[in-house]
Amino acid sequence: MEETRRFYQTASLNVETYDERTVADATPIEGDVEFFVGQAREVGGPVLELGAGTGRVTWPLAQAGFEVVGVELSQAMLARAEAKSATMPEAARKLARFVLGDMGDFQLEQTSALVIVPYRSFQVLTTPQDQRRCLERVCQHLRPGGRLIIDLFDPQLDRCGPDAAFPSQEQTVRHPTSGNMVKVEVVRHTNDPVKQVLTELWRFTEVNEAGAVLRQEEEVLTLRWTYRQEMRYLFELVGFEVEAEYSDFHGSAPAYGKEQVWVVRKP
Repeated sequence: MEETRRFYQTASLNVETYDERTVADATPIEGDVEFFVGQAREVGGPVLELGAGTGRVTWPLAQAGFEVVGVELSQAMLARAEAKSATMPEAARKLARFVLGDMGDFQLEQTSALVIVPYRSFQVLTTPQDQRRCLERVCQHLRPGGRLIIDLFDPQLDRCGPDAAFPSQEQTVRHPTSGNMVKVEVVRHTNDPVKQVLTELWRFTEVNEAGAVLRQEEEVLTLRWTYRQEMRYLFELVGFEVEAEYSDFHGSAPAYGKEQVWVVRKP
């Protein structure tokens, strides 16, 4: 067993199977790529993506003709994003750029018409101060009239207590390179309801056709859950105006326990 690491800290089964896990079965982010591309068509570019990961959203934006910069803190995830350039059309390669950086404290030379923070990445900021600092950085990099879109999960109160029972989470996907099956499971979940922070221990196990374990790794995921009114106050403090709020990427009205998809504007 390897030493426990933070999520995406190094090259790992977690990083290697990230793309497969996000498209397998129905996920809460179903339709988000099309949503972000549609938003870019409304407001134009350039686009800035925070928490770009493997380029899952970045590359489709570039393929749609938008100049896009993807900021990502994990060098391992960034390497996978950049490696995808080999399969992309030349026009898309010219439009996409990746930057190693922290969404809570970044500085770029350009401003954008659209900033996006997909797939709950904003929740890796585990204090209100860090969240506000991120929004202030976004505001500095957003053009007047520009749009910011953030996706969070909406917390379910019965799962937020210190002793709350949490449903088991398990998924099996095929490794994109080896072809072996990789079992992904959350083996421990704890909450800090005062700080609104959850910590999960994830285990990734790769097995061959005979069922023998080839690799087993564990990584720790830490996220902060944020209530709807908190987000409204944060946006107001930084100077954003809320344009829309959805519970999914198909324009559904806000709903308890689903996604918080915020669309806000810099005046």
